[in-house]
Amino acid sequence: MGVVGWIFADTLLVLVVAFLATQTGGAVSKPAPTTTTATTTTTPTVPLGVDSGFVCFRVLADPALLAGLPSHQRDDHLKAVEEQVLARLAQPDLLGRQAGIVLSFGVADEPLTGEARATAFNSEVLPRLGVFSHRPDGAVVASRAFWGGNPKSGKPDGAITVNVYPMTSSSQGPIAIPPTEDC
Repeated sequence: MGVVGWIFADTLLVLVVAFLATQTGGAVSKPAPTTTTATTTTTPTVPLGVDSGFVCFRVLADPALLAGLPSHQRDDHLKAVEEQVLARLAQPDLLGRQAGIVLSFGVADEPLTGEARATAFNSEVLPRLGVFSHRPDGAVVASRAFWGGNPKSGKPDGAITVNVYPMTSSSQGPIAIPPTEDC
């Protein structure tokens, strides 16, 4: 029961850090003086930010291969998991978007095992997702691994639940499509 409190606290901390990282600090730029009498309208550029909404989806993975030792079989499995994620990213709510934060939840009987599976997903699969999972400086976006609870119907052992908080900008606003998957 105590783990739930820590998961909540860690999630809240991640969201606070993301909020603080996206704030401009109240910076105000003064408009340059103009010498013309014509009226011009300017549209301010919206800075990049992390959406407060998220898209949730689940991928199926073989736990022994996801967090296992390097092998050809593991490489093939990681490619299959990558393809599951890429298929989901091709859906309208995430098409062309970039992740701001990714939280992953590994389903397992034990919390440490589930967290280890989610960590393996973050370290092995996220880097394979190209522009979606990389910041402009080339580093992988912020991610955090958690235990996703015990296996049950619709949430099998080894599944990874992925919560994506996408970036917003003047060309891509907040998520408008409500989540359809039961996460």
